[in-house]
Amino acid sequence: MDNATIADGAHRAVQSSGAVLDTGSSIFATLGYLCLILGGLFLVYWLLRRFGPFGMGTPGSNAHSPRLLGRLYLGNRQSVAVVRYKTKTMVLGVTEHQINLLGQEEGDEPEDNEPSSSAFAGLLKGKVEDASES
Repeated sequence: MDNATIADGAHRAVQSSGAVLDTGSSIFATLGYLCLILGGLFLVYWLLRRFGPFGMGTPGSNAHSPRLLGRLYLGNRQSVAVVRYKTKTMVLGVTEHQINLLGQEEGDEPEDNEPSSSAFAGLLKGKVEDASES
């Protein structure tokens, strides 16, 4: 047998078995499936954030969840925050290691969803004046 007949026989065997792999199409198919799986995972994550159980939604999605109305940074990892929970408005001192209640005010009805910075400044000024008087 000469080399030509061996090469011809090998060529016919490969063609008849269908063992030739097209790597370009298999790579695109794999990338397509990967994108489909990642898109599905993102969709499930988004649906859980939007309509999921209590605690997974956005902070303003539940009427009874605490809301941060404003924060004043005082220094390195120290701030004064005004938080609204149900009908209570609390002024909190926040440090790296602890949170202290500086003042509390009972309100009749919840405020609107978009607090203004002037409301925060007025509330903070009132609490500072109350603390300085005592």
